[in-house]
Amino acid sequence: MKLGITGLGRAGKTTVFNAVTGRSGESVPTGGQVGPALGVVAVPDARVDWLSSLYHPKKTTHAQISYMDLQGVPGMADNKREYMSLLLTHMRPMDALIMVVRNFADPVLGLSDAAKDLRELEDEFLIADMASVEKRIEKIEAELKRGKKPTGTEKELLEKCAEILNAEQPLRAHPEIANAPELRGYTFLSAKPLLVIVNNSDEDGVMPSISFRSAEAVVVRGKLEMELAQLSDDEAESFMLDFGIAESAVDRVIKSSFALLDQISFLTVGEDEVRAWTIARDTHAVEAAGAIHSDIQRGFIRAEVVAYEDLKKAGDYAAARKQGTVRLEGKNYSVQDGDIINFRFNV
Repeated sequence: MKLGITGLGRAGKTTVFNAVTGRSGESVPTGGQVGPALGVVAVPDARVDWLSSLYHPKKTTHAQISYMDLQGVPGMADNKREYMSLLLTHMRPMDALIMVVRNFADPVLGLSDAAKDLRELEDEFLIADMASVEKRIEKIEAELKRGKKPTGTEKELLEKCAEILNAEQPLRAHPEIANAPELRGYTFLSAKPLLVIVNNSDEDGVMPSISFRSAEAVVVRGKLEMELAQLSDDEAESFMLDFGIAESAVDRVIKSSFALLDQISFLTVGEDEVRAWTIARDTHAVEAAGAIHSDIQRGFIRAEVVAYEDLKKAGDYAAARKQGTVRLEGKNYSVQDGDIINFRFNV
């Protein structure tokens, strides 16, 4: 899962990136070039932690999310047209977007207007998508004039996209269009799931009263959270108490990112490793097996499943089996979040 972090100049998107990743991203490009910085973070999961304490494995692996922040030479954000062109190009391959909105007074830009900035950046997405739609419709119409027979519903779907975008609505507000298989290759920006991060000042932890329309939103104090990410566990606990931070930005943003993409985790356990595996909701057992290895999917026989809560209530796997909560499921079983699975297979 890859999420791209966007934002207008001086919104603090790199500060948020550093807070979430703990400065674990790749080096910022040098030589006057703009390029992506990448950071990979583990998804906090108390279930993985409890299972690790139960099995004492050699290795514990949480689910992971990657974040990308477009970084480069100072002053690039001042050249808005060039900056936005580069930003939108780099965001197209992402699975979802994070939009950082400034909600603090800036020495250069002055007072903030979070609602205005949100709308301005959203409009950039709409304009870029509309340009792609119009260009493709023109090409299809030219092909029809040359006698090429129409195939599928691509043109009708694109015309519906144009109607939505002309109404100044993001495509994500219309899931039946945003998720249409025929449009998958277009990587429309306004169709991507969106998480808005409102970046407040150090003294302000309150979400402003503005409309986020079809987007999810969380509020963070970026600079404080970036400092927090660099502290030891004991120092971080004291820091959070001093500033009234109930949960770190890492936990809140990562959990929101995971939910944004409608992903779930199933778990595998053993002496060698306790691990969380990321799959889409409603994935069948045979496909979930493929997340581990293609051989397991190819030779799938049955999935031995116990829900995490049932295992925790029983205390261990043997007790859960005695209580009848361990069961066998076939290839079409819809894997549930927190399922602990042992795949039986033969190749």
